[in-house]
Amino acid sequence: METVLAIISLLSLLAFIVGMVKPSFVKCKSRRIVALIYLGIFLVSAIIGGSLIEPSPSNQSENLTGIESDTTKNERTKTQNSTFISETEDDSNTKEKKEINKIPDLLAGSEFKVKHGDGEIEFNLEDIKINRIPNDGRNLVITVKIKNKSNSKFFISDSGWKLLDSENVEVEESGIYEPVFSDFAPGTFFFTIVEPNVGKKEIVGYSIKNEPYYLTIDGKIVGRINNTK
Repeated sequence: METVLAIISLLSLLAFIVGMVKPSFVKCKSRRIVALIYLGIFLVSAIIGGSLIEPSPSNQSENLTGIESDTTKNERTKTQNSTFISETEDDSNTKEKKEINKIPDLLAGSEFKVKHGDGEIEFNLEDIKINRIPNDGRNLVITVKIKNKSNSKFFISDSGWKLLDSENVEVEESGIYEPVFSDFAPGTFFFTIVEPNVGKKEIVGYSIKNEPYYLTIDGKIVGRINNTK
């Protein structure tokens, strides 16, 4: 097959050359037709013939060796990467567990402070209650005393006070559940303002589930409220 294609390529090339000199010798009316027919036949047969040529055994062995070498390298790289990822995940999980274990439990009487202006704000959690409500719900009620030990007003809305669930999703203030009305009384804790060098006691309520929650101030976790009992 390769020999036949080689002969066709040679004849079409000769016909092309002769036809470009005198088209009538190859039974064509113009040089353009000569080029389209015989040059086209030459190119097609040359392409087909080239595709049929088999690589020599040495080239095949070299190609296979190269492929095997690349495959081995890729597998080794994947193994190293997977080992690194596994070690990194283990390290990160260990760090997260250690960080979680360091978070203190918030109980009645827990205190913490944050900087504010030229002084600080002191929070004292006087009471923490978890009341059962209908539909297997729970109402977390926190009584907090806020002391503004600075010369500027303190807005609770600007403090970053947030309650987060176990998936770090913020829990919105729901207020205190009133059994008489079978509903929550609107909460106003978010609008709390404490004047300079004075204190104020506030009560804030949340509708929660049976899982631990985390209280954050200014983007930092100050403690955990264990609600799994």
